[in-house]
Amino acid sequence: MSEEPIVPVKLDEASRKAQNRRNIWLALALFAFVVLVGVTTVIRLGDSDLGPDGGLYWRNDPKPQSQPAPELPENAAPADEGSPG
Repeated sequence: MSEEPIVPVKLDEASRKAQNRRNIWLALALFAFVVLVGVTTVIRLGDSDLGPDGGLYWRNDPKPQSQPAPELPENAAPADEGSPG
């Protein structure tokens, strides 16, 4: 199991320049994507209501807390508070 080590290919000057140009364009595209995501995040956070009733991407409208209790029928038995015993 004697495997020979992998030797990288030696590039000539033109190939090396082309590779550097591709790397620069790739780095610029990645940087532009990161800036786009950052700007989008800042805009979304700026427009959001992060209070107790608001969410980041949607709004949770508060429900009214003061609702009247339902009326019980007159013949309803009281709740069992435990059996004697």
